Parts: sequence; C-alpha cells; structure tokens
Amino acid sequence: MKLKYIFMFLGVMLLGLTACGKKDTPEPSNKNPFAGTKWESIRSHTQIDGDTETFVTEIHFIDDSRFVISASYKVTAPNGSIKRQDPTSKGEGTYTYEGLVATVITEVVEDGKLTKHKGTLTMDAAKQKITAFEEGEDNPLIFTRKK
Repeated sequence: MKLKYIFMFLGVMLLGLTACGKKDTPEPSNKNPFAGTKWESIRSHTQIDGDTETFVTEIHFIDDSRFVISASYKVTAPNGSIKRQDPTSKGEGTYTYEGLVATVITEVVEDGKLTKHKGTLTMDAAKQKITAFEEGEDNPLIFTRKK
C-alpha cells in the first residue's frame, strides 16, 4: 500500500515538473524597444543676470507607431522664485523603427501653416539613453529613460 502512494506521489511530482518547464504566457512577438517607454531631456543654463532657463522635453512612445511629446519652459531667479513659466505644450506624432533607431514625424502649426518635422532617435545598447537629431540640425538632444 505504501508503494502505491509513493508511485502516485512520484507521478504527481513528475507531472508538476513537466508543467513548470512550459511557459504559461506566450513570448511577446513585439520586439519594439521604443513602445511603452518614456524619456526626458532637461536642459538648463544660467544667464548673465543669474536667472536660470530650464527646458524640459518628454517623449512617451504609446505603441508601435505613435508617440506623444511635451515641452515646458521656465525662468527662475537666483533665489529660486519662478519669474516666468510657459504652459506645457503637447503634440503627437508617428514613428517607424528599425532596431534601435526610430524615425519620427511631427506636424506643427507654424505661422498659420502645418509643417512637418522629421527626426532620428538612436537608442544606446543599454536602452537608457536616446540621442535625437532633427533633420537639418547639428546639435543633438539627449534623452534619458524615465522610471
């Protein structure tokens, strides 16, 4: 009788171990390193009068083809008080990617006309930094991954 219970126990353990070897959740087919991530670029510099200008740009990649971008600007006095703060501007765009490089396109109204802007975002191998170049510009914008 004890032998019967031992074999039943071993059988249950064997079934349990084989079930553990299989993944319950399928491997995601989406290999997009950008989708669902958020990034931030903070640039500030001190002016001659001691005021500090701060530009904050954030990018949130919603899915495989869309992103949202927001930008804010403020000027603070040397004592820390805010002298000027512009409302945060937001926009949307589309992107395509190949590996760790994304090509982004945004549409902005400038001087009453709809203008398209194109840029290239290159993610580093550690996936913690993005270097952004707008078409026709020489100075990159560096984004770090938000937690």
